[in-house]
Amino acid sequence: MAHFEELERCVSLVGERKLQPRDMAVLVALMSHINPVTGKVEVTAKKLAEGLAMAYTDTVGSITRLRKELVVTRLVDDRSGVPYYLLNPHVVSVGTGKERGYLWKRFSDSLN
Repeated sequence: MAHFEELERCVSLVGERKLQPRDMAVLVALMSHINPVTGKVEVTAKKLAEGLAMAYTDTVGSITRLRKELVVTRLVDDRSGVPYYLLNPHVVSVGTGKERGYLWKRFSDSLN
């Protein structure tokens, strides 16, 4: 579920020039790849770039800005070692309250 207040904050960051309009396209693309059970976004920046018809470097730049504004983080699966993105659970949440709490802990721990 997307949370309107946090998405509105992201839009206001575009107005403040902290995010660019294309960053919002990358955010929506990340949201479209979210696993509704685990909350993981298992897509590469290259695949996102191809899907959005954007340059790879522009896509990586967008992800970097989204990370700086605490919208997304990149983690590595403990079991498989495969990297994935995790959206801030206050922006997009999946699962039950317990699962959202776990995702928030993973997200916040990744910032330290």
